[in-house]
Amino acid sequence: MAKSLIGEKRFLPYFCTQFLGAFNDNIYRNAFAILITYFLTKEDNEGVIVNAALVAFILPFFLFGAIAGQLADKFEKAKLIRYIKVAEILIMLVGSVALYMQSVGWMLTVLFALGSQSAFFGPIKYSILPQHVNKDEILSANAYVEAGTFVAILLGTILGGTLANYMGVDIDYQYALMGAIVGFAILGWFASALIPYAPAASPELKLSFNVPRSTVNIISKTHDNKPVFAAIMANSWFWFFGAVVMTQFPVFAKEVLSGDAAVATLLLATFSIGIGLGSFACSAFSRGHVEMGLVPFGAFGISLFSWLLSSTDVATSVELRSLSEIIHVPGIWWVVFNLTMIAFSSGLFIVPLYAFMQVASDEKHRSRTIAVNNILNSIFMVIAGGLGMVLTALEYTVLEIYQFVAIANAVVAAYIFSKVPEHFLRLLSWLLMHSIYRIKKRDLDKLPKEGPVLVVCNHVSFFDPPILLGVLPRAARFVMWHGFYDIPVVGRIFKWLKTIPIGSPRENPELIREAYDKIAEELEAGNMVVIFPEGHITRTGELNKFQPGIDKILKRTPVPVVPMALRGMWGTWTSRKKGRALKGFPTGYMKRLTVIADDPIAPEEASRSLLFEKVLQLRGHEK
Repeated sequence: MAKSLIGEKRFLPYFCTQFLGAFNDNIYRNAFAILITYFLTKEDNEGVIVNAALVAFILPFFLFGAIAGQLADKFEKAKLIRYIKVAEILIMLVGSVALYMQSVGWMLTVLFALGSQSAFFGPIKYSILPQHVNKDEILSANAYVEAGTFVAILLGTILGGTLANYMGVDIDYQYALMGAIVGFAILGWFASALIPYAPAASPELKLSFNVPRSTVNIISKTHDNKPVFAAIMANSWFWFFGAVVMTQFPVFAKEVLSGDAAVATLLLATFSIGIGLGSFACSAFSRGHVEMGLVPFGAFGISLFSWLLSSTDVATSVELRSLSEIIHVPGIWWVVFNLTMIAFSSGLFIVPLYAFMQVASDEKHRSRTIAVNNILNSIFMVIAGGLGMVLTALEYTVLEIYQFVAIANAVVAAYIFSKVPEHFLRLLSWLLMHSIYRIKKRDLDKLPKEGPVLVVCNHVSFFDPPILLGVLPRAARFVMWHGFYDIPVVGRIFKWLKTIPIGSPRENPELIREAYDKIAEELEAGNMVVIFPEGHITRTGELNKFQPGIDKILKRTPVPVVPMALRGMWGTWTSRKKGRALKGFPTGYMKRLTVIADDPIAPEEASRSLLFEKVLQLRGHEK
């Protein structure tokens, strides 16, 4: 089970390896940022150098991403990881020399080398997960990885920033920093030696070392899978946003908050904690499957709290404040809150995207798909670094930069919502219905996880569809009375959900034909279709006879049928117990409801009378 995943050999050595890698990278990267911002440059160009460091670290993902993806698909992954960790040890030895010399040029070179090492590790980091964890564990595994990565960033940031901050006072801290980066690289290699065997996905692959051609080829191949490519583009946008925001933290701490190096570390630590919280919240909200509805939630949250951060108004000081001083400054906790919520929203945004890339990509091309993600991430982040340098050179303030990305992200959030409104509305329905009722789910695991299926359910209230929409373990198409489509706002929501309008044969026979055609089309496409075969909401609380339409559907498209029942909705505000639904003050708040399913019935056995008896039996005496 996903709960014990972190303690299992198939996952723990891998988790420790990637954790130590991210931890060590950030010791070095943050030490560099602190040294540049506070010690090694006396001119007013520290912002430009910090952004140049971002470019140096990210550029290798573009240069080496294609070959890295090919290698990860062609060879056994655990062995490749061990080779990559040996490279990290060598790079950190050179990095120690660069720190000893306090050479900015050599430090930038080492950052480039660390970026190269990460570029080769990246495709393996995510493509190996589906080989070691089950499909229903994949989102939880990604939540652990993302939370672990940013906790590693937090700890690496604190350690790197602390050691760099005291280097100017005591030379021993310089030696401690040098020893740390080499020591943790060695620990990472030991952890990698325990990663279980992960066979090559495509051993017959012919390697191409022509960087431009191979890059174009793997991008073109990945682009053929439109949903996965869209997820990659959304993920790349996040890293553009993150690069702009996080790279400015040292300058934000110094110029806006009048804080010293420890304050800059606090900001990065706050962001890392928020990402971890968001990642685990994502795992909780997702209920064991990849929940893309979280992505728009995350995107809107990022924009909202980034805008609030851009309006930071904290009194400045001539002398830089220490961490113990800054926590008493009015307004600082509002800054911490906004940063935490930006990061929390980011966790909701990126975890489903990574999980979706893994489960929806071709196994033989999975590493190259992740490599394409890294390549496009790198392009977006290099652009972000260039934008940061340009805006800094044009004397834009940090707050103006944050304001810019908040507006830009709002546009992206609106676009993402337009592409995945159904996923967003499913999650929103789950949140709303669980905030109104106490909903118990029984035997919903009997619903087929994939393939065509027809679900038949009793119809007690106007809230039956949103309840089922939120609790069903997979997306479904609902058949609904066409009159709902004429209601402002509500009609638009039904269209976003791709519901199928239906009416009376006497009223509109053409609409009936179109509805049956659409139902058959959805079932033939392997989707789940939900119908309420009574044809209308019960007026007595009892189950009404099933209409003949269900026989027509199964005769045209024979698919398994799952009987389902809603218990407890009778007497709620949206039922007709009092004659008219939605009348008076809402009642039934936090009433206990049950959604129960039965075993699938083969289409040749699923008669209208049998389905009626099954649903009636499921409902029992609890209306």
